[in-house]
Amino acid sequence: MRIVVRFEILYPQAIEFFLNRKLKEYKDLEKLDDYKVKARRLGKNHYFLEMDLFLESNGGGEKDI
Repeated sequence: MRIVVRFEILYPQAIEFFLNRKLKEYKDLEKLDDYKVKARRLGKNHYFLEMDLFLESNGGGEKDI
């Protein structure tokens, strides 16, 4: 259990890696136009996650989203 706690610093990179991998699948399926993911550690057991998703819209305009 102590080993898991020592790798807590690397959790944001792991989260970012797996999110990028899944979002790339959605982009390949043409569900998303583009995406951006940022993850960082704020403190012990506190993280900041920011995701920008650009959705595919066929008709344009906000009412279609």
